[in-house]
Amino acid sequence: MTSIVATIKVKEDKIEEAKTFLKQLASETLANEPGTLVYVVHQQRDDATAFVVVEKYEDDAAFATHSQNLGARAADFGALLDGPPQIVLMDEI
Repeated sequence: MTSIVATIKVKEDKIEEAKTFLKQLASETLANEPGTLVYVVHQQRDDATAFVVVEKYEDDAAFATHSQNLGARAADFGALLDGPPQIVLMDEI
């Protein structure tokens, strides 16, 4: 299974907007992407501008589907970001 840990930094004045966006994204992803097994968003306690998304997919094809869907929302999402996301791609053992 393909797993992802994505760390996202958002602009300080966009924290609440980011929380709303990320909660909605998680809900829509789980509802509309059957290959997505886990999609959970966390906010770091020591840095309110940092969010960590833990994702798990059935396979690389499911991850590719999610990436395409997220890409379609890049304009909305990009306006919230304070730099590029850090993405760690892993395989479950």
